[in-house]
Amino acid sequence: MNGIENVLLVTVDCLRADRFREGIDAGLLPTFADLDARGTTFDDAFTVANTTDPSLTSILTGAYPMDHGVVENGWGLPADRPVAAERFREAGYDTFGVVSVDHLADDHSGLGRGFDRYFDGSAYGTLYPILSRIYDTKAFNAVFGAVKDRGVGPYTVKRFLRGTGLIDLHCRPARKVTADARSGLEAVEEPFFGWVHYFDLHEPRNAPPGLRADHDEYTAAMIHADDHVGRLLDDLEERGLAEETLVVLTGDHGEALGDHGYTGHGRTLYDEELHVPLVFAHDSLPAGTVGGQARTVDIVPTLLSLSGLDPLGPAGRPLFADGAPLAEDRPLFAMAYPTFEDRVALRTEGWKLVRDRGAGDEELYDLADDPGERRDLAGEHPERRGDLAAELDDWLDGFDAVERQQVDSGTEEMLADLGYRE
Repeated sequence: MNGIENVLLVTVDCLRADRFREGIDAGLLPTFADLDARGTTFDDAFTVANTTDPSLTSILTGAYPMDHGVVENGWGLPADRPVAAERFREAGYDTFGVVSVDHLADDHSGLGRGFDRYFDGSAYGTLYPILSRIYDTKAFNAVFGAVKDRGVGPYTVKRFLRGTGLIDLHCRPARKVTADARSGLEAVEEPFFGWVHYFDLHEPRNAPPGLRADHDEYTAAMIHADDHVGRLLDDLEERGLAEETLVVLTGDHGEALGDHGYTGHGRTLYDEELHVPLVFAHDSLPAGTVGGQARTVDIVPTLLSLSGLDPLGPAGRPLFADGAPLAEDRPLFAMAYPTFEDRVALRTEGWKLVRDRGAGDEELYDLADDPGERRDLAGEHPERRGDLAAELDDWLDGFDAVERQQVDSGTEEMLADLGYRE
């Protein structure tokens, strides 16, 4: 058995844990199924933020959004905040990153710091980043959600846009992401740290016509992502790098898919938006499922620990000790997208408190009896609600107010035109 020399972190946008499991059980996701079967799977893993930039920045820093300061898409990580790639590169690792949507480009996100090669789509012309920003705005999602299925029979608005090729351009599709990831692998020298982010599950969702004909759009996009992750892992094998490489698979957040009256993500803090897969696959780690609540801020501290490197991030803690997984119930603090809703939540092993700070309301759910979070018990359990509210207050009191990032007048006008400003 070879030890861990390299680390490959694969994140998939909008990858919801229960749909991931259903796809595996149905035999639709062979790559994910293989990783799950031979890896250590944390079944109760949750993101700390339900939108892309805040979540991925938390993953790569091991810090909460209110700490690192990126609470909205398009905001950049401050230059003084350390990120995972810097820590790996300082230790002599070759590093590469591949991202798939414009607001993750280094000039917006700051997440390219520490990567020797960062493939962010800057060479794909001007149409891609313009459409990427439009597709990810509140205004577009509100309008598109209302009209996408309108039409006669199969001739819908969404089908028309897809026929023009415009929908595929809301992100760099999986084939380009995989091609860049292969280029990254071709250039690396061991040891290496690589991060690859796929965006195809994000609305309006990308998948080949044959898959869309046989499955709902979300499932089709998930199968498509599984196929491309499989191609990437095949390339890892062909280059003789697989045995020494720890592969980690997770989602940045989930997707509502109609639950609780919402189809996307960013607004609510129910589990369909927070619960994500989390798999660590390497022969030196035990195969099987681990109980206990894990958080996405724990991922990079775990990677650094397994690689024998110094820790990073004040919030996350390693999920393994001496190669054995830790089945601990770690409290999850989570936040929604402030442009949409000012909500925060505390999720414990058996209970969840959701606070709408704008409306001044709180919801309380008994997750053991009501895993679907349909029955608000805030009025029936005032003591439980009070205890969780006090714990949530203590957590919030640990952060200074997040300052809005300053942008020039031209950028401010552009963001307003695209729906990033109310």
